[in-house]
Amino acid sequence: MTDPKNLESWLHEKAGPAYDALKADPARAVTPDQVRHTLDELLAEAEASGQYPLPPEQREWVDAPAVGREVLTPYDPAECLTSAEAVAAFLADAEATADPAYIQHACEVAARARAMHGLDG
Repeated sequence: MTDPKNLESWLHEKAGPAYDALKADPARAVTPDQVRHTLDELLAEAEASGQYPLPPEQREWVDAPAVGREVLTPYDPAECLTSAEAVAAFLADAEATADPAYIQHACEVAARARAMHGLDG
């Protein structure tokens, strides 16, 4: 776990000044395409020097055309709640937050899990 004092120090010493400099001169910003280009160049140099050979399956992934925004796989926690005990622990954790909206969401997830896995309760 990160020490809050180290994080605060980093924010004040590094992140804050970098943000201020970028705000003062937005032309300093680097676009995602510039970052991708630089990473491609570094990878090519490393491979050319023999420092970083990639197996064919990884090379295929690296060489794949950019598709824009990455697609995230949907995750349904109900799929992992496969026992009555897991559902009970999930609901207990939700209750411990004392957040009514999250508790309601957790109850809906638990109901889906019970129906999905044929659990009683």
